[in-house]
Amino acid sequence: MLDWNPLKICGIDEAGRGAVIGPMVIAGVLVDQSRVGELVEAGVKDSKELTPGVRAELSKLIREIAEKVELIIVEARLVDESTRRSGAGGINELEARIIAKLIDKLKPDAAYIDLPSTKYHDFRALIEQHTKHRCSLILEHKADQKYPIVSAASIIAKHERDMIVEKLKAELGDFGSGYPSDPKTRNFLLRVLKKGEVRKEHIRLTWKTVSKLVQRKLDDF
Repeated sequence: MLDWNPLKICGIDEAGRGAVIGPMVIAGVLVDQSRVGELVEAGVKDSKELTPGVRAELSKLIREIAEKVELIIVEARLVDESTRRSGAGGINELEARIIAKLIDKLKPDAAYIDLPSTKYHDFRALIEQHTKHRCSLILEHKADQKYPIVSAASIIAKHERDMIVEKLKAELGDFGSGYPSDPKTRNFLLRVLKKGEVRKEHIRLTWKTVSKLVQRKLDDF
């Protein structure tokens, strides 16, 4: 009788890529394909559709179902140093390198990845360039809405960033979500810029939001 070896699949997704305050968190979740149904039954779906409390509970369940979970936290300063404005290769290159690192750690048979770039072939080539482990790569936009395994990674990443953001707020003050679209975040940035209290390790200075606020500060002056 032949041994049955279930296919190992992983999902990879990030939280905080577009934020102007705080880190980017990229998560990888490895499961036997035979257990994906358990993720669905647990209520796993795109993390943006869930409250922080539900994400916290589902993170525990996902870790129980998963064979392995890996997280890589990219601090704001490193994100800044990786942008084209800083003379580096750009955020896509940074994220592709981290995705490759997660694939090497998880060693799946197939990796489902939420595609952050409009250039599919370029981004795929970047991952293949940096990864040693070879597997099937499935890269799609909004993969966190299509594949439960990517939704699981999305939840893990978002929950981790939620916790980091709450700790940062205790240290820096309430800056809202940390995303440029949040008025509370923009007001916080303007306030610290005026006071000269910008914490480079937590605030992404190459973001257009910051440069616009700096100009506004100069105009006011």
